[in-house]
Amino acid sequence: MRPRERFLAALRCEPVDRVPVMEMAIDWRVMRGLGYERYLDMIEDLDLDAVSVNQVLYLLGWRRWIVPRLAFYTDEWGVRSKLAGELLPVPVGRPVRSMDDLERFVPPRPARNPVLRAVRYVRRRAPERAVVMLSRNDFAASWFLCGMDDLLISYIDAPEFADALAALVGAYYAELFSLAVAAGVDVVVLTDDYAFKTGTLMSRPQFERFVLPWLRRGVRAVHDAGGLCVKHTDGEVSGILDLIVDTGVDAIGPLEPAAGMDLLDVRRSFENVALVGNVDVDLLSRGTTSEVAAVTAELVRGLGRGHVLSSGNTIASSVKPENFLSMIESGRAASL
Repeated sequence: MRPRERFLAALRCEPVDRVPVMEMAIDWRVMRGLGYERYLDMIEDLDLDAVSVNQVLYLLGWRRWIVPRLAFYTDEWGVRSKLAGELLPVPVGRPVRSMDDLERFVPPRPARNPVLRAVRYVRRRAPERAVVMLSRNDFAASWFLCGMDDLLISYIDAPEFADALAALVGAYYAELFSLAVAAGVDVVVLTDDYAFKTGTLMSRPQFERFVLPWLRRGVRAVHDAGGLCVKHTDGEVSGILDLIVDTGVDAIGPLEPAAGMDLLDVRRSFENVALVGNVDVDLLSRGTTSEVAAVTAELVRGLGRGHVLSSGNTIASSVKPENFLSMIESGRAASL
């Protein structure tokens, strides 16, 4: 099977010749540790089945994100973020602090999102690979604009503010997903995190009231455009996982092993949804190649059909390059 065919078949829980491998992001230091300067060269040499277009943004005029002397930048939403030495920046600014701010706020145009340029580039440059786009959609998209504390407080004190904010970002991302699939995206990974290691950031009723409708809308927008949809979240989300699955997502993951999210347990509870993950990033950072190989083989054999192999999050800078290779090689061997 070709990489794109294999990846999409796994997400549809169809038979594949071997487990497909995908990472949402791979830190530049790990990439260089493997001897690569160019992301797409590494994807092709390691024969990974999918390309994250978000990482390609760095190659298409967004290098300022990784210039060491640059401490902050402001995105198209007016959110100021800090560069903290890792691949992903940390938001520190809040352009929407009140309903008055929200009423005056002019969102960016989805058609001008630079990710669309990356999609078209990857579709041409790597036609054999699945094209994957990572995107906020609901909870994170809202709290990036107003701050997480203020958003959670608004669920109690100002629900009309939470609703209006969700409607704003929901409309934007629904249009963006349609444009992205038309440009060549195969799979959209919704990346809003809903939990910390011991439970969700909001109650189940609050999740149902303020987040779930917009999650459903995002999933539907991807499907209506002809794409597949994966839901990722960090943290211990067992208390809302049934609600997430019921949105019709094609796959769940990567989930966080350190928060107790064992994919083998998830498979026993949800048999008809594909799973992505779930080799612990801590193991990949601190363990030996043999330990990584053993855990990966057990995971791949236990999950079987409907599984895409990846880390439990991303390949962070702490991951040992040799452990990343061990995960890929042992996973493929275990699936044959």
